[in-house]
Amino acid sequence: MLIVSNLGDEKSPICGSCNRLGRTCKWGLRASFHPSRVTQLSVSESKNLQEVELGRQHQNALTFVDETEKIEHEYTGPDETSVQHDSSPRAASDSTTEGILPSITEERHTRTSGAENDYHTGPTGGGLLQRGPEAYVNFETLLHPRPPPIPNPPIYTSGNNTSVVNGSFQRERSENLPDNLLEEVVSWPVNDHFKARLLSSYFQDASRWCEMTDSSKSFSTLSSHLIIESPTFAAAAAALASVMVTKGDELSVLLADELYVFARRTLRGLELEHREGRFLATTILCVYCSALGKTAEGQFTLHECAELLQAHSLQNATNTVRTACFWVFVRQDIWASYLAGRPTIIPTESWELGQPDSNVPIQDSYSSLAIWITARIVNELSKQPADINSIKLQNLWAELQLWVIERPLSVRCVMEIESSGDSPFPTILFSNPSAVCGNLYYHTACILLLTTGLLPHQSSPMASPICHARRIAGISITNNDHANLVNNIHPLCVAARQLPGAVEKIAILKHLGEIENRTGWKTKRYILELEKLWGLR
Repeated sequence: MLIVSNLGDEKSPICGSCNRLGRTCKWGLRASFHPSRVTQLSVSESKNLQEVELGRQHQNALTFVDETEKIEHEYTGPDETSVQHDSSPRAASDSTTEGILPSITEERHTRTSGAENDYHTGPTGGGLLQRGPEAYVNFETLLHPRPPPIPNPPIYTSGNNTSVVNGSFQRERSENLPDNLLEEVVSWPVNDHFKARLLSSYFQDASRWCEMTDSSKSFSTLSSHLIIESPTFAAAAAALASVMVTKGDELSVLLADELYVFARRTLRGLELEHREGRFLATTILCVYCSALGKTAEGQFTLHECAELLQAHSLQNATNTVRTACFWVFVRQDIWASYLAGRPTIIPTESWELGQPDSNVPIQDSYSSLAIWITARIVNELSKQPADINSIKLQNLWAELQLWVIERPLSVRCVMEIESSGDSPFPTILFSNPSAVCGNLYYHTACILLLTTGLLPHQSSPMASPICHARRIAGISITNNDHANLVNNIHPLCVAARQLPGAVEKIAILKHLGEIENRTGWKTKRYILELEKLWGLR
């Protein structure tokens, strides 16, 4: 019995080479035959086959029939003899150059050079007989009418994607500036690809740092067009985004500083720029200084921003962008004032609190109210101990308790879970950044008042600084969005000083380190201060 080991798969033949190499065969089996098995035509058979093929070629030969005159008479009529057809190339050229219609060559030249030409088409039928010889139209135009010309669209080139700060654009708006200053303004320190990455990061992440109590998103969605219209806004936005884009890079500080210097130079050189762009740019640079811990530069920028805000009717702040810039500014100024032991640059008496309406969401208004109360507490504590008014502090405490009782549902937490084995802090979840910001400022303000020792003794659990400190940490860890994290740094530092347990202290230090790793905001110096306070260094 014969056993065949290599059976086919009944799908395709496989050549021997591919089979040996273990490859997938693309061509299949290559077959060849012995010459003795090849059938060939005889001489007579080949001659007969050639004659058959020649006959087929004669039968399929095509001939061209010229019916031009017949078609011409169908259009012009038997009595019209003025329109004549001349088949010579010279005649066709003459009929075109007489101004009746531009030639195909001229049309191509016109479309290439971008010149504007008018195309005129004469009427058909008997109307030609009534117009005179100058109105006669070549019959080719009637057979193949040309469509009306299409205006040449602008050609997109790489030059259309140049820097946001355009030299010619700035010369029109800053004619009084010297040429050397203009050259400095238009020269971005990074190429277009990296600039696009910076601006993309600004709209996705960095802009949200400024929109904690701004549900209308004045720094991103509402002002996105200003990236094109305002070079100062674009430069400041790129500088702020560099804090996050270059985090963890050894050269990050150098590049971020270079972008900041460029933004400052642009802001100084384009003082005539429109107001909204300057508001946004100056405010963003304040946030930049806070992010990188530039204390001296930050103080100068804060004063510059305060002058700009006060110069444009702060108490009657109806402009959405100006109002948004104001609340970003005061959040930076409150903590700069607290650390320096000074009052806020803009007195709290001149602040204008927006009332909840269709344009101002209620969560934004209530969060701004908590910020305002905190600023007044900081201003009172900046005085000499003998000058601090205990009655005023008690009134501020009463305002805080009224705030937490009357806050609307959108400012209340969605869920609160007491601390468990996984975390030493409670889980407190909020639905929006404004609610996070408002409640953080409430708990921070309570700690500032309770640690003065000037309030009457109370038995309520909320009269304990430790209780408020644990809630600040729980809110920050639970609502760990970028927009929340960068605004939680100073409240966390205030809360950390009240925590008694070692586990809680380690958790706070770890959380501050995570904020820097995720956002690029410098928290190292605050970590070092706390470690020295707790004897860990």
